[in-house]
Amino acid sequence: MTTLPAGRTRSAIERAGPPSPGPSAPAADPPTAVKLQVATFLGMVKATEEQLLDAFALVAERHERNYELSRGAATCALWSRRHLEWLKPFEKAYGAAPSENAEMLRSALLSGTRPGIVGEILDLSDLAVLAERADMTWTVLYQGAREIHDPGLEELAGRARDHNKRQISWIRTQINHVAPDALAVPLDPVDQAAISLPKRITAISSIPDSLWVPLMSAALVLVVGLLGLATGRPWLGPSLGPTIILVTMLPAHPTSRAWNIVAGHLIGLAAGLAAVALLSAQSAPNPIETGQLEPVRVAAATLAILLTSLGGIITRSSHPPAAATTLLVALGSIAKPEQVLATIVGVLIVAVAGEAVRRYRLDRPTPAERMAPPSSAARVKLRGA
Repeated sequence: MTTLPAGRTRSAIERAGPPSPGPSAPAADPPTAVKLQVATFLGMVKATEEQLLDAFALVAERHERNYELSRGAATCALWSRRHLEWLKPFEKAYGAAPSENAEMLRSALLSGTRPGIVGEILDLSDLAVLAERADMTWTVLYQGAREIHDPGLEELAGRARDHNKRQISWIRTQINHVAPDALAVPLDPVDQAAISLPKRITAISSIPDSLWVPLMSAALVLVVGLLGLATGRPWLGPSLGPTIILVTMLPAHPTSRAWNIVAGHLIGLAAGLAAVALLSAQSAPNPIETGQLEPVRVAAATLAILLTSLGGIITRSSHPPAAATTLLVALGSIAKPEQVLATIVGVLIVAVAGEAVRRYRLDRPTPAERMAPPSSAARVKLRGA
């Protein structure tokens, strides 16, 4: 039996214990078109539960000094992990269309500097947005499963939705508990800062963005610059700056992934070179150097941006900073083979180093998982391994 701190009782979410075994396997065999539609929403709910799992884990670590909040968030993370396990046989039966919507939503949440009780409320409010999104998507699947007569999918969606509602209820309970102090009681800034300090030096999620973003951005620029100095190559280019800021400021956004960085910039390079070649703009002056802008350079830049945007959408590798690369090519600043090669090498360095920084910021264990033995049930359930 687990021993609780003095004066503390178990919350409803802890008393409920772990979720029961998964629902039965899919039983329906609908037409192909219907399967594709189901796969679309299975992909959406999978992506949403993945982001919800990570978000609960982040909150559990960020507010580790608040035992009730941290423990409850870890339990909610376990439920989202179980939902992902339950989804696997249905993914095999229907497929799961990739979806970036949940990542884009998550990238707008749980960021910034959030100290003290106010930070707890802000984080809980953001968690509620993701949990509500999961609840709505499970509702769509539940109603659809009833219509296509798949009792297995109906059971899955119904039970997962019930868990989401309990997650939302726990979030609301926490907000109701914390809100009076946050609004009605004068807060000591020193005390609020103290409760927000990480318990461990490795608690990366507790480092505020106001420190993380400038320090990590400068570190990535320094890495590329030092490697360039060591080899005598100009690998540090201007279009890498926006990429570095995007990776450190919005690590959860899909455009910050290594694939998007590499493919996005390569498409930008190819699009710029193609536009210059098609319009024979090679001999036109570079407006950045001469201050003289020729119509053919404008046309090349327009075509290059069009091709870059289209290529990113088709290959699912959109990366806004790549627009800087394609404009540098279209306007003539990147024209020689050695300049193209230097740009590619710089992009690859940033993609590798940036992905390491991004994952370090995002991929974290909950306190319960971190303290559990490697082969324990808690570690297995939370990590799915």
